Amino acid sequence: MPMDLVLQSGSGLDVLKTIIKVSRPAGWCFGPTLYAIGVVHAVGNFKGRVIPRARNAPLVFLQLLSLSFPLALVVFGVNDVYDYDTDVHNPRKGADSLEGAVLSPSCHTTVLLGASLATALILSISAATRSLANLLVSCSLVFLSWTYSAPPLRLKERPVLDSLSNGTIVVLAYLSGYTARGGSLRRVPTGGLVLGLCTAGVHALGAAVDAEVDATAGQRTIATALGPRGAIAFGALSYLAALCAERRFSVFGVYLLGGLLVILVPLFGVERAHLAFRAVVYGTVGMSAVWFAEKAMSWRGRRNYETDVRTR
Repeated sequence: MPMDLVLQSGSGLDVLKTIIKVSRPAGWCFGPTLYAIGVVHAVGNFKGRVIPRARNAPLVFLQLLSLSFPLALVVFGVNDVYDYDTDVHNPRKGADSLEGAVLSPSCHTTVLLGASLATALILSISAATRSLANLLVSCSLVFLSWTYSAPPLRLKERPVLDSLSNGTIVVLAYLSGYTARGGSLRRVPTGGLVLGLCTAGVHALGAAVDAEVDATAGQRTIATALGPRGAIAFGALSYLAALCAERRFSVFGVYLLGGLLVILVPLFGVERAHLAFRAVVYGTVGMSAVWFAEKAMSWRGRRNYETDVRTR
C-alpha cells in the first residue's frame, strides 16, 4: 500500500507541503500551456495585419498563472479526496508521482478548502478581464473540474463521459487564453478542439492502466466498461480523429502521429499501457515546447519583414 500523505495539525508548513504535493507540481505546466496556445491562436486571427499590443497583458499573465497551481489544486486535489477508497489499493500512487499520492482522510477538509479558495481566485481574475466570454469559460472550467471527481455528478465514474469530460476541461483551459486575447467563441480554431480529442485519448489510456484496481473497488470507468483494450482503442481512435482534423504535416501533426503510434503499442500487450501513458504525457510537454519555439521564430520573421517594408 502506498504511503499516505500525513498532515500534522497545527503546523502551517505541513499544511503547505501537503497542498503542494496534492496539486502535483509536475502538472502545473499543463493549464498555462493550454492557455498560452489559446493566446497564440487568438493573435493568429490578425494574419495580414500588424499584431496589436495587448492592453490587458498583466491581467492575461495573472490568469495564465491562475491555471497553474490553483487549477491543479482543484483538478488533482478534489480527485485525490474522492478517490481515496481506490487509491489505497493503487500501486501507482506515490508521494512524488505524476499520478498522485494517497491522501489521508485527515487532510481532506484542508484540501477541499484550499480548492475552494483556488476556485475563487480563478473566477476573480477572470471577472477582472471584463470579458463575458472569458468569465463563462472560466465558470465552466472550474465547474467541470469539480464535478469530474465530486459527487453527485462524479463524471469520472460515467464510462466514456469520463474521457470526454477530461477533454472538455482541456478545451476550456485553451479557450480561457483564447477569449482573454479577444478570440470569439463563435470562431474557435479547429486546433483548440483537437486538443480535447488528444486529452480524451490520453485519459482512456490511463484508465486502461487502472482498469484492474478500479474494477476491484467497484468503480465504473471507460476501461472497466469497454475493457483495457477497448479503452486503448478509444484512445487510438481519438488521436486518429485529431490527426485527420489537422490534415497537414506540421509540428502538431508530427505530435499527433507519434502519439497515435505510441498508443497503438499496448493494443498488442496491455502490460505496456503504463509505459505508453507516460511516454505520451512527457512527449506532449516536449512537443509543446517545440511548437512554441516554432511560433516564436515565425513571429520574429514576420516582424522583421514588416520592419523592412516600412523602412524601404
